[in-house]
Amino acid sequence: MDARRGAQPDKSEDGFTIIEMVVSLAILAVVMAPLAGVFWSAMRTAGTANHRTDGSSIASRELEGIRAVPYAQVGFYSDQTGYVSSFESRSTVLLGSTSPSSGTLIPQIQPQTPDPNAASTFAPDPDPSNASPVVQGGVSYSVKRYIVWANAQDASTTYTQAYKRLTVIVTWSDQAGAHTVRQDSLLYPGGLGQYNGSTTTVATTTTTVLNPSAPVLNPITGLADPAGETQIPLTWSQPAGGAAVTSYTIEYSTSSSFPPGNFSVINGLAPSITNYTVTSLSANTTYYFVVIAYAGANSATSNVQSFTTLPVAAPTCTYGQLNVTGATTLSTTGTILLSSGKVRENLTLSWTTTGTCPHSYAVKAVDASNNNDPGSPYTLVGSSGTYTATVNSSGSKLWSTGLHIFTVWDTSTNTATSVVKTFKICAKGSTSC
Repeated sequence: MDARRGAQPDKSEDGFTIIEMVVSLAILAVVMAPLAGVFWSAMRTAGTANHRTDGSSIASRELEGIRAVPYAQVGFYSDQTGYVSSFESRSTVLLGSTSPSSGTLIPQIQPQTPDPNAASTFAPDPDPSNASPVVQGGVSYSVKRYIVWANAQDASTTYTQAYKRLTVIVTWSDQAGAHTVRQDSLLYPGGLGQYNGSTTTVATTTTTVLNPSAPVLNPITGLADPAGETQIPLTWSQPAGGAAVTSYTIEYSTSSSFPPGNFSVINGLAPSITNYTVTSLSANTTYYFVVIAYAGANSATSNVQSFTTLPVAAPTCTYGQLNVTGATTLSTTGTILLSSGKVRENLTLSWTTTGTCPHSYAVKAVDASNNNDPGSPYTLVGSSGTYTATVNSSGSKLWSTGLHIFTVWDTSTNTATSVVKTFKICAKGSTSC
C-alpha cells in the first residue's frame, strides 16, 4: 500500500446510522405494543382469579360458620338488618319477630356482613347499621346469607321443612368488573330418623339415646273473659327416658298443617318450665300448638292441641232509676199547676248508668191520654254514666192534670228502655192529689 495515501478505516467497525436506529426502534415498538396488552391482560386475569379464589374461600368459611351454630338457632329474626321473608320462592327460617338482647338465644347469624369490630362473624352485631364488607387482599367483599326451608319427598309423601337450605353470596368489584360467588348447602338436624313434619313426633332410630323424649301437650282449658279473648294457657309434661332437656320451643299456627310463613315461634323456654300462656292472639280464632323439647341440637315434638279464643264480649250497660227533682210542692212525686196551666217551677230529670252505654238517650213524657207533654222529648246530656235534662215551666203549651209517665228512650235505636217514672200534675189549689 502506498504510504502517501494514509491508513483507510476498517468498514467492519462502522456503527448504525441514526436512520437505522429509528427504524429499529419503530419495529420494536410495533412488536411490543400487542405483547404489552397480552401481558397486562394476563396480569388482570391472574388478579381476577386470585380474587375469585378469595371470594370462594370466604363463602366456604361463612357456610362452615353457619353449620357450627346449633340447629335450633340457625335462622333469622325479622328485625335483623338485611332480613327478607323469602328467597327464591322459599320461606326464610324465622326464629321470631324480635331479636333477644341477652341470654343464649341472641342472634347467632346476621343476614348481611356484620361489623368487623364484632367479636365474631357469627356473634350479634352491636350496631348492624355500621355493617362493613370483608376486606381481603385489598378487595372489599360483601356477604349476604340466606337460610330457607327446603322440603324432602319420597315416593308417596312430601315432608315439609325437612331441611334448612343455606346460601352464601359473596360479591366484589375489581379492575375486571363486578363478580359474584355463590355456595349452597343443606343442613339437617341429624339423628332424628325420618322427618314427618313439624306437627308430628319424630321417631328416633339411633341405638344411643341422644334425643329428649317427646313432650305431652295436655288438653287446653281456656281463660275467662276478657283474658280468654287474646290468651291461651298451655301445660305439658316431659316423659323420662330421653336425653336431658336444655330448652323448650312453642310453635303455633291458625292452620293444623303449620305451613311455612303461617306459624309463630316462642324460643328459649327454660327446661324447668312446663306451662306457658301464649298472648297477643286474635279473638274468636282457632289456634294449633306443639311443644318442642331440645337437648342441644336434637329435638322431639309433642302432639298437637288446638283451642279457640273467646269472641269479643258485647259491651254491658246497666240502667239506673230516673229521678225528678225541683218540685217544691209534692217533692219527687208531683207538682201543682199555676192558674196559667203551667208548672210552678223547672223540673230536673237525672239518670245514671253503669258499664258501657254507647248510645244516646232522651226522656219522653206523656199524659194519661198518651199526648206528649210540653217540650217532650227531653234530651239527656252527660258523660261517665250521669245524665240530666231540664223540663222548662215556660212555654205556650199547657200541662194537663193527672198522672204523667216519663220513659227513658234509646234514640240510637228508637226504642223505649225499661226505665219508667210516674209523676203527678195537680190542679191549682190542691194540697195533694
